[in-house]
Amino acid sequence: MRQSIWEHVPEARPFITELEQEELELTNGECSDPGMYSMLSYGFIHPVFRPALEKWAEETIVRSARLIETLLGSGRPQVIELVSIRITDLLLGFPELWERFASYAGPHMQFEADLRRKYYR
Repeated sequence: MRQSIWEHVPEARPFITELEQEELELTNGECSDPGMYSMLSYGFIHPVFRPALEKWAEETIVRSARLIETLLGSGRPQVIELVSIRITDLLLGFPELWERFASYAGPHMQFEADLRRKYYR
């Protein structure tokens, strides 16, 4: 998760570094991994992805779409479920955000949105 976010969305790097530093402090230097949920939520979605959609920061949206496709295409059930819960539900829960993102969404994200859309009617 960390490496994918780091590589695809450089705007997230300061937030990732901050999360890792916080984790080191919380564990008295024993662990710097905040976990997938925190990494995706507080290293990407809240500080980078949602603001990019709200401000219509197209370059960041494009990089974010590539990241999301990479994560959904990973074949890892835990990652796919996390993206579904944190990203797909965010987008479908706020139709104006989905409208801004939909044209950038790749085939994995379109498929995921189609699967979950029934919960938002």
